[in-house]
Amino acid sequence: MKKVILAALVAVASLSANAQVYLGGKLGFNAGKAFDGADNTTKFEIAPEIGYNINEKWAVGLEIGFSTQNGAFNTEAALLPIPTSGTKYGKSDNRFSIAPYARWTFAKTGIASFFIDGGFATVFLNNSRGNLWNISVRPGVKLSASEKVDFVAQIAALGYTWASKNAGKMGTFGLNVDNTAIKFGVYYNF
Repeated sequence: MKKVILAALVAVASLSANAQVYLGGKLGFNAGKAFDGADNTTKFEIAPEIGYNINEKWAVGLEIGFSTQNGAFNTEAALLPIPTSGTKYGKSDNRFSIAPYARWTFAKTGIASFFIDGGFATVFLNNSRGNLWNISVRPGVKLSASEKVDFVAQIAALGYTWASKNAGKMGTFGLNVDNTAIKFGVYYNF
């Protein structure tokens, strides 16, 4: 066991020495009402991200997320079919997600790099309701503040989402370009 841990530490150290590994992620909190007369809704989300720059043009990464939401209006309404009479999902929603991606940087100018992420996400729903899957493409820009720190912004997503049998029969394809599709992040380069 000690040899495995030592080998892992050596591998991480060698990757870090070449400044090819980056860490980042997102942290979010929302509170409010969906409409007048609705219950208050509270949502917390955390999604750390790790990536590896293969070369100047290509990187691969993984985002692992957890979110919890309480309240009558739940984001699942946007992903699942309208429930039939008598169907209740409850007032609580917990999700765990795994989202690997590949990033292609197609242009650089000064401190700005323009890229496109292509990825696949799996979302595990609570209460044995099943899973959601998503394939998407998302453009973005990275601004290098220093050798160690990058600021990343992504807007819009073109993709397809589908659900397992337990989560409800659905499949959606679309382009999401609005303020809910904006993603900001900070990366630390090793």
